[in-house]
Amino acid sequence: MSDLIDREEAIKAVYDKDIGMLTLWDIGRNAGIDYAIKQLEKLPSAQTEQRYTEEELKVFRHGISLSLLSKRSSQHWSHDEDTATEIEFLERLYEKVSADIRGETV
Repeated sequence: MSDLIDREEAIKAVYDKDIGMLTLWDIGRNAGIDYAIKQLEKLPSAQTEQRYTEEELKVFRHGISLSLLSKRSSQHWSHDEDTATEIEFLERLYEKVSADIRGETV
C-alpha cells in the first residue's frame, strides 16, 4: 500500500461534510478551507504519467522477445557466458515492459 494520496480526492475530502471536515469551520473561517484547497492544488499528482503508449510498449516487448529467441537459439548450439548474461537482462526487461503494459510496477 502506498502513502500517496490523490489530489482530487484530497480536495473533495476538505469539502466532505460526512467526514466532519467542514464542521470544524464556521462561515467566518472558510478562508482557512480555501487556503488548504489552494495548497492541495499545488501538490503534484500521485498518478505517474505513462511515458509510452500501450501500443508502443507492446512493440518494445515484441522486439525484446525476438532478440530473446535469437539469443536462446545461439545458446542452444554453443553456450557463451556473455550471451547468458544478455538473456538474463532481456528476460528482466521483458518482465518490466509486460508489467508496464498491465499497469503494474516491478
